Amino acid sequence: MNRRSLVFLVLVNALVSLAIAVTVVWIAEQRRPSRAELVLPSTPAPAVLLVATPTPAGAQAAPDSDDNSTATPIPAPTQEPVGETEIYVVERGDSLSAIAARFGLSLNRLMEINDLTDPDFVFVGQRLVIPVAPARVEAPAAALPQQGLQLRIENAGDLAAESVQVVNDTNAAVDLQGWTLSRDGGPIYTFGSALLFPGSGINLHTAAGQNNSVSRYWGRDAPAWQTGSTVALRNSGGELVAQITVPARE
Repeated sequence: MNRRSLVFLVLVNALVSLAIAVTVVWIAEQRRPSRAELVLPSTPAPAVLLVATPTPAGAQAAPDSDDNSTATPIPAPTQEPVGETEIYVVERGDSLSAIAARFGLSLNRLMEINDLTDPDFVFVGQRLVIPVAPARVEAPAAALPQQGLQLRIENAGDLAAESVQVVNDTNAAVDLQGWTLSRDGGPIYTFGSALLFPGSGINLHTAAGQNNSVSRYWGRDAPAWQTGSTVALRNSGGELVAQITVPARE
């Protein structure tokens, strides 16, 4: 091949390569998206669907959120008013349950009035607020259902010899657990376990001593019973079972 033919072939190959390159570029340009197509369309915010809640018959509709009026507050529960009160000073042998029964109160009510938290804790000299019930009137002894239990008081006012005897005149045994002996506005004694068989009795001595099957000793340093006052025996539920007026010493 002469030199002229070689040059001709080179030129032909160059033209063909150029034509192919131009064709490829043109096709690529045709497939490219326009600038407007490249901009993402904005997504519209979702519509808020308002659902009206029906108002019950007789009820008032709630005010709108932009209303400046304020809702009427619901009053907090208040403690039951105590009313007229008196002060009771705790003495030796007293318990909160016995004091509550003595004054016709529930234990919870007595603790609530005096801001107490422990039903088993009370100390001598503690001052307790007691609500006075205007209609609280002791029934006369003649109107009481004695239930076969009788009271006898000996040597009232003499600490060393003073005692109260509880006699069981029924035909059944009576357990005095939780029962109380008290006088008007005075100290309260609460019995522990004490079983009275038919026809038997138990003596509560005001002074100190050793308890046994027929005697209990209060351990007070002053007499508990006053002449002319009323001594009451109540069961563990606070119900009046028997009472007696303290006689004068002979």
